[in-house]
Amino acid sequence: MGLREQNARRTRSAIADVALRLFEEHGYDETTMEQIAAAADVGTSTLYRYFPTKDSTLLDHPFLDARTVAELLAERPSGEPIEEALGHALAAHLAALDQDIEDIARVRLQIDHNPAVRARVWDIWARQEALLEQAIADRADAPADPLAVQVTAHITQTIIQMALDQARSTVTPEALSVHADRVVSLLNAGVLLPRMPAA
Repeated sequence: MGLREQNARRTRSAIADVALRLFEEHGYDETTMEQIAAAADVGTSTLYRYFPTKDSTLLDHPFLDARTVAELLAERPSGEPIEEALGHALAAHLAALDQDIEDIARVRLQIDHNPAVRARVWDIWARQEALLEQAIADRADAPADPLAVQVTAHITQTIIQMALDQARSTVTPEALSVHADRVVSLLNAGVLLPRMPAA
């Protein structure tokens, strides 16, 4: 990474950190973009170049920049069984999130307290899930049934969400992969699922 890119990344991180602190101190709705720019010691044009909207300071926070499972899956060896490849991709994604888990929890708390921002999270998750569906379908040993591909992608995204939720709700900190492994173990053990009535 060149010096210009490094400086841009530092500026982006500094702005996002200042915005998060202001949201925590004064509230999301009460904090303006002008206040963020002033506190970050940047001009408003610079602020809008990095974060075009206030909610993007949360949704595009550098703490959430971990590479997606879809990206990581696409890099796995083509001959690796899809279950193993997906497991490695999921583990790598969770390990990257673990590096900033306390700060991610701060960002998620702000998102959770702001319905308009929270609604946009679903759009982000839907895009990531669609990309994961494509990455799964692109593998040679992908399930032939398109519904199976969709279910696999959706369950994988749900595992990530549940691992993050469990990490926030437990007193003793544990790696996200530990929480994810518990979810996967329950699924493998035949966790209770609805039984549809006969037609």
